[in-house]
Amino acid sequence: MAPGSLAYSVYVKVDPADPDAIERVRNVLAAADPNVSAYNTTASVSDRRFATVQKALYAGAACVLLLIGVSLLVSQLEQLRERRKLLSVLVAFGTRRSTLGRSVLWQTAVPMVLGLVLAVAVGVGLGLVLLRMSDVRLAVDWAGVAAMAGIGGGVVLLVGLLSLPPLWRLMRPDGLRTE
Repeated sequence: MAPGSLAYSVYVKVDPADPDAIERVRNVLAAADPNVSAYNTTASVSDRRFATVQKALYAGAACVLLLIGVSLLVSQLEQLRERRKLLSVLVAFGTRRSTLGRSVLWQTAVPMVLGLVLAVAVGVGLGLVLLRMSDVRLAVDWAGVAAMAGIGGGVVLLVGLLSLPPLWRLMRPDGLRTE
């Protein structure tokens, strides 16, 4: 295309019942200008039932991730309670509170990240095997995978933030007292 020339697009709707309609449009375009490109586009239609099932699966996966987060929070709080004296001793010897806070975040982040990576790998692998058996091309919904990973990251941050106040309480010097 020469500099300063105009580019334009024309959309033509033809009768889908007429198989020769597209060829006639291409012939007219070729007669008008041999450098014109013609493309055949079709509208993609999604079944409402499929969209509803997909939304339900996303909601179910989000609920499962939230349940995993609640389980992580309960186990994290239990571990903190068991390590009360150890945390007080660490603070008494000069360990920074921020270091201990980051360690709590890592204790929740590592299992969640490993679980999400494993779930994505197994899910894509199973999908590939099943679609290969039915001679269908694999198409991964990476936006959905990213959304679930984002929800998993949010759960990790939420569990970490909810476990910080009990951590700060357990690191007080009165935790060193014994009866």
